[in-house]
Amino acid sequence: MVDWTDDRIAALSDQDLKNLLVNAERKDATEIILQCQAELEKRNAAKPRKSAKPRTEIKEFEHEVSAQLATVGKEMAEKYDLSEETAKAQSADVKGFRAHKLLDSKGYAKLGGMQRDGSVAIERYISYRRGNDTVYLGAFLKKDAPLEDQEFHVIAPTALLDGAKPVAEIRPSATEKQKQPADSGLAFKDLPSATAAFDAALAKITA
Repeated sequence: MVDWTDDRIAALSDQDLKNLLVNAERKDATEIILQCQAELEKRNAAKPRKSAKPRTEIKEFEHEVSAQLATVGKEMAEKYDLSEETAKAQSADVKGFRAHKLLDSKGYAKLGGMQRDGSVAIERYISYRRGNDTVYLGAFLKKDAPLEDQEFHVIAPTALLDGAKPVAEIRPSATEKQKQPADSGLAFKDLPSATAAFDAALAKITA
């Protein structure tokens, strides 16, 4: 029978050490099991940990703007009743109505379809739907465009926006499938201006 000293166990390869542990467990050799586990823990602790890749400038902006949009969404939810329950109650006459979740499951802005399919660099948004109308506020950056080209888009029915343009004009690359379910929108370079337009549209849709 082999005398499994700590030094002998330490000299084993990783695979041989794991094999010894399996055999020891099968034979209920408690002392050897403990020795193997201690050596494995020692080796795992000595391994260099993989560091997370630093975010690119665009990814960093996307993360920040998702949080900023979420903050706007929470402020609007305190100002207006944007609950899914109220949206459903007010939309009972719309067949197959599905309420929009204001934020994603982590409490950030949602991931847009155009970013999801890779046709743009960034599309993060918050939205509210009531009846057949949807009000949308999102950050938008075209694919391969410099970060300074990013815009904030407010998309809603024409009746809810002042000075709105066709969605195709503010998003010329969007296909019919990618366009938001509304006929008009506004583009802004700063979030406060976009928030004001979003706020005004929400006031009308929830009135």
